[in-house]
Amino acid sequence: MKEWRDDEYCLFINGGEGSDLWALLADFSETEDEEEWRTHIPRFTRLIRCWQRLGFIKVFQSDEWPALLTSEEVTGQALDTLLADPTSWEYQDPVRWTCVGSGDRDIQQLEEGMCDEQR
Repeated sequence: MKEWRDDEYCLFINGGEGSDLWALLADFSETEDEEEWRTHIPRFTRLIRCWQRLGFIKVFQSDEWPALLTSEEVTGQALDTLLADPTSWEYQDPVRWTCVGSGDRDIQQLEEGMCDEQR
């Protein structure tokens, strides 16, 4: 297994918790400053796309909470569109939840270089 970067560890933990995308940014930046959160969106967009493709993470969106349990997985072009939409990453009064969840693949299979081409 590879040595984890801070962003990878944060995504892994938040995926296990079924966290909203905004919570992922808040946890990583360790701040409530939403301007600071936005600076990390490109990093997590790349990582989520890669890990989702490899089966380590899933993304869910729903009008009901918890999205992880009340919706289908968002994949393909729909995932690209969702991750490219800045409002998907914002903290808002809950009307729609977008969260990450653990994938079907064991994280122990994550190896060095698996996402390098995605950066």
